[in-house]
Amino acid sequence: MNWDTLTGSFSAMDLFLLGANLLLLLFSRPLLRFVFPEADDEQRFRGRLNVFRVANIIAVVFVTVNAVMHPGSETAWVTRTLGVLLAIYVGWLCFYVMSRLIRRRWGQERKRGEETVYVETYNSRLLTLIGGVVVFIIVLVAVIRILGYSTLLEAGGVLGVIGVMLALTQASWVPDLVSGLVILNSRLIEEGDIIQLGEDNNQIGMVFRTKVFFTEILHLANNHRILIQNTKLRNMTVHNLSRFASAKGLREALSINVSYDVTEQQVNELFNQVIELTRDNPDLPIENQYDVDIRATHGGDYAVQWTCFYYIKETRQVLKIRQLMLALLLKVAREQNISLETPILYQQLSGGETLSPAPFTG
Repeated sequence: MNWDTLTGSFSAMDLFLLGANLLLLLFSRPLLRFVFPEADDEQRFRGRLNVFRVANIIAVVFVTVNAVMHPGSETAWVTRTLGVLLAIYVGWLCFYVMSRLIRRRWGQERKRGEETVYVETYNSRLLTLIGGVVVFIIVLVAVIRILGYSTLLEAGGVLGVIGVMLALTQASWVPDLVSGLVILNSRLIEEGDIIQLGEDNNQIGMVFRTKVFFTEILHLANNHRILIQNTKLRNMTVHNLSRFASAKGLREALSINVSYDVTEQQVNELFNQVIELTRDNPDLPIENQYDVDIRATHGGDYAVQWTCFYYIKETRQVLKIRQLMLALLLKVAREQNISLETPILYQQLSGGETLSPAPFTG
């Protein structure tokens, strides 16, 4: 088989598939670097790159073999299948690149740790959805044409089936989509914010990304990721620790239960010594320029609860600060001979027996 015969074996679709796959293969590394700029590590990126290149090589091999085995065939199933897959893939790639460009133009620049990122806003998400619909329609028309549905009746039948599928499944994805737009539009929760879910003080995480159907949160206590549907997140009580009510920062509380024999002066000396020791501790970024408030917050039958209120702005370290502050409080209490054991009231009964009620938990 000479060169003219070989080149004549390729149809227009074959040549298009070959050219597209060769271009994707040639520019695979810069393309993936642009599409996945937030790759976790180099090994993961290389894995994606290898899969991408293998897929393109397989597509080139299939098209070439099909053209040689079926020269001049315009209806070979291999060519049509690869054409559909390529159209879907190129559409997804265009959508991802478009969404990145929209996020850079209409998104909001924020600091996530030491990294500067562009987070979604209501405008960027809305434009991304509109662009996604346009890309979807273009890809859908291309797929219909590749599959050979050329008449209006055939194309309308395919579009009708897809429309029915979307209508039947809208209850499972439309509420999350709308809730995601509401969250972004309200701007009460944004990427990088430290939030507490519900009333559990240990359920604290950083909002990593608000996506179309769910929000991704990095759990600070257990160092894992939480995926919450946008609808469920809107129905939850969410405490945004990054949005301060005043310029002082987040107001934190350090509480102890002591007997009534411990005087107010002893309590003040205890808390003031703890706060004084934080000034030289880089692991405890307390806002020391503001005075702390020491108050009696609860009085029970067996003990009184004293609380020291202080301010922090490093909300990402809130759990660490709470733990270190408690450890420092215990250390200073031992040095000052102040017992933090819960006092118990003993009642003398007839016969020499004693009855100890439940300890104080106020």
